[in-house]
Amino acid sequence: MTNFPWRNAPLATVLLVSASFLAAKGQSNTQAKAGTPASMPTTAAPSQAAGFNANTVDGVLATVGEEIILISDLQRAIRAASEGQTSLSPTGQLKGGAVSAADAEQLLEQLVNQKVLGLRVREMGIDLGEEELDSEITAFLKQQNVSREEFQRILAQEGETPESHRDEFRNQLETQRFIGKVIRPLVTVTEDEVKNFYMQQAGGSANPTQRVRLRSLVINVPPDLQESQRQSKQERVAAIRKEVDTGGSLASLVKLYSESPDALKTEGLLPPRAVKDLPADLQSKLKDIKPGEVVGPLQIASSVFFFEFIGFELDATDDFEKQKAQWESRLLEVKFKERLDDYVRAERTKVKVVRRALTFRKS
Repeated sequence: MTNFPWRNAPLATVLLVSASFLAAKGQSNTQAKAGTPASMPTTAAPSQAAGFNANTVDGVLATVGEEIILISDLQRAIRAASEGQTSLSPTGQLKGGAVSAADAEQLLEQLVNQKVLGLRVREMGIDLGEEELDSEITAFLKQQNVSREEFQRILAQEGETPESHRDEFRNQLETQRFIGKVIRPLVTVTEDEVKNFYMQQAGGSANPTQRVRLRSLVINVPPDLQESQRQSKQERVAAIRKEVDTGGSLASLVKLYSESPDALKTEGLLPPRAVKDLPADLQSKLKDIKPGEVVGPLQIASSVFFFEFIGFELDATDDFEKQKAQWESRLLEVKFKERLDDYVRAERTKVKVVRRALTFRKS
């Protein structure tokens, strides 16, 4: 989807729940980031009754459980995404701006996802009190350097009222708190994950002098084995791969199966080695690999190996150490988005979603 300049969206329709880790922590974040993920809300949809009539000015586009999404809700989302440059007619025609038919479809999906989250918010009993809501609105306006009088004027220009926007603000903040309680605790990263993320983003995974940490499991297959013994080894290798694929720990499998003489003592951990010193087949497997992923089986000389990627060794003088907090924050945001997407996807399977047949067209 096109990366629209959400930060410059009209104040009355600005996204209050950011797709960022800070928002998940419950910190104030009243501006949306470009490229908001499909699982995140865009604008809150008021609950009004209307029919599935393509010719009505404000007909229903979709129902999510007992909640509805009106065409006006999507029109507002499109105006915000395009900074007022694109309009949507009740029959699905898009005029002006950069919003395409595919973009409109994705924005509608975001509204559906928002409704799904809204159902879960109410189930948890998250309810923002009036005094707290007033305080949050005041803080928002102060951050935007806008007075209440100026804000009301902006709302009026966009055809909104303070009451409707107050409800929207409440819905967004309650959703933010729900995400903080449900999704935030599920998002963690290890130092090795942060290092690996840094290396991938900085292009270090292709650096032949970079030192890498690995765990290995070895099965010896000497050429003079009898056929029955060779078959037994092959079956063992297949069994190891199957256990790895079903979530088995390579450290545990090393203790059970590895034929390295020091396997029990080291649990297969190898000293850090430069990428250039590794077998060519293994080097090629390290591109874009994540900590904990297992490569193998790989035939090297007369043995079969499995390798678990632990992480890269970084020098203390590396830029990573200077920017470690920023890289950790970026990775947390990536994992937060993935976790939120997974959660919304799963929750959508529990809710009946009905969409009106409406084809978006760009004129």
